[in-house]
Amino acid sequence: MADATSLKCPSCGAPLPIEHRFVRMVACQYCDTTSEVTDHGLDPTGKSAKLAPLPTRFRVGQRGRLRGRPFEVLGRVRYGYDEGVWDEWYLAFDDGDAGWLEEEDGQYTLSRREPLRTVPPSFDEARVGTRFDVNGAPFFVTERCRARIAGAEGQLFYRAIPGKPVSFVEGNVGGRVAYLEYAEDVIEFGVGDPLARTDVELEA
Repeated sequence: MADATSLKCPSCGAPLPIEHRFVRMVACQYCDTTSEVTDHGLDPTGKSAKLAPLPTRFRVGQRGRLRGRPFEVLGRVRYGYDEGVWDEWYLAFDDGDAGWLEEEDGQYTLSRREPLRTVPPSFDEARVGTRFDVNGAPFFVTERCRARIAGAEGQLFYRAIPGKPVSFVEGNVGGRVAYLEYAEDVIEFGVGDPLARTDVELEA
């Protein structure tokens, strides 16, 4: 990746410091242009929709502790689907780890991506109540939905292009929350754990 201190928004020229080695996309806070982070600098992908305010405890730049682990909120992606919206907050921990916190209807889930070593069924085949193998373990489907990226802000760990369709299959693997994310060109796998509000302490 290019030197973080030298990166500037390709649209307005504002400085865009990259604060974590996993960051792959950044949204300019001044002109809302989203850019992909490449080995050669920033590649603009277009404008990001303004995110309407929703009740939340979080904001980009917020610091806090999650079960005692210090973190900073780097960015947010909002997904929209037929029944509403949900936000995913991208967290960088001071120990070098990273993850994302899903916030929907006041409920939190902390997740992290895992390498996908098996080929899962297609989204249409992964129906609620079915079970199939993922990385050598049974994945039981409990929910699925088709969504679109409604907007993004801050720094993100993958290419979150506004308007991009994404389909999700959710379930559990070995007693843990699990999901498969079906994008146009890739399938991602992740596991996570529900959080209580008291697990997250935020600085003022």
